[in-house]
Amino acid sequence: MDPGLVSVGHWENLQMAIVRLSCVRSTLYAPDAVGTLIDGSYDPVSQTGRLDTFGPGSLATAASERLLLTNYLSKRLAGGAGEGASSQPLVVMVHGFLFDPMHIVTQEPKASNNPHARLFHFTEQSESEAIRHHTSSWPLGLGIRQNDRGGSTGTAIAFGWHSSPGLANSLIERFGNIYSRAYDYAEESALCLAQTLRVLATLPSLKGRPIDLVAHSLGSRVVIRAIAIAAKEPSRRASVSRLGRVILMGGSEYVVEAQLMYRRLMELEQAGVISKDTGPTFYNVGCRENDVLDWLGENFGPRTFGNTNVIGHNGLGLGEAPRWLDLQIDKPELRDWLRAYRKLDISGDQPGTVWDHWYYYTHRGNMEFYRRILRERDAFAIDTLRRTKVRIGSARAVGLPQGIESGRIFGD
Repeated sequence: MDPGLVSVGHWENLQMAIVRLSCVRSTLYAPDAVGTLIDGSYDPVSQTGRLDTFGPGSLATAASERLLLTNYLSKRLAGGAGEGASSQPLVVMVHGFLFDPMHIVTQEPKASNNPHARLFHFTEQSESEAIRHHTSSWPLGLGIRQNDRGGSTGTAIAFGWHSSPGLANSLIERFGNIYSRAYDYAEESALCLAQTLRVLATLPSLKGRPIDLVAHSLGSRVVIRAIAIAAKEPSRRASVSRLGRVILMGGSEYVVEAQLMYRRLMELEQAGVISKDTGPTFYNVGCRENDVLDWLGENFGPRTFGNTNVIGHNGLGLGEAPRWLDLQIDKPELRDWLRAYRKLDISGDQPGTVWDHWYYYTHRGNMEFYRRILRERDAFAIDTLRRTKVRIGSARAVGLPQGIESGRIFGD
């Protein structure tokens, strides 16, 4: 056996705190314990294989009728990952551009572009190694431990989607570039995520637990579109009230799409479907030092009316929205404020590097910030952050620096 490949037998009993899903276009799969995709009919014994395919016509289908996905999540969560303390986070993790869940899972995270191998793993690494290869463990960074069979440190739902269409497919399918085609794939994957969120909201074992989401880069398109779908479809609106904190790292979803989703949420609030204290709240983490890749997202995505700015570069653009907080992590004032507030060490990029689009999660101080947002819910509620003033040095107490600046700044 190739020493780089992961032995399922060796690892399967170590990852009870994580439930894995793989999405290829509009089809969901239950991969094996380490994330290797099994392309065959679903096997209820091994709990692997093809689950369901979701297209626009399937959105109105009742969750109870999507038996394979419901049964899979119910069994996996009832098997250990969902039985922990209800106060612990239940977080859905969604990666960004250039990952392929059909790649072989390797024991070394850097040797595979399968997101389950590269990001959704439990391998301890030095920070320098994780930065060099973009292989930080999201579960570990968020405080979820691999040996936690009871879910006492939280539960992760690893949502791996096909975001690397390749040049040939991009040209054949749409006569477009790779990024534009991946954006289309994100649209299809959002249908799968919307159904996943709906099923999670119906499971008795998760009753009362908010469903948090963490996404990076193009994964923000998957998350925002999934929530927009759920907010529009009457049969899915109940799941919106179960959503909790949504952390978007370097989001490359377009501002107009985020605004559409946000307005749908506010309509649900006005209609009484969700209250001011229920439903999703968004922590949009941007970085001006990431201008180069934001520029690529703004210029190489699908060109439709209004698609000119992305949220990681420009924020939501609706003023001080009650459910949305824009935070620029390379802004010195915000760095100082969070250090004074909770001794946090955030950073916008690796000094001197203008292409480091992954520092959002490879820098451990940033991951610690996200971990605290999910776990110290009172201290990091949006209203609390906005109301709080802290003293920095001998200066007078100041409020939270919000918003993302305009202009272009390439690196430190």
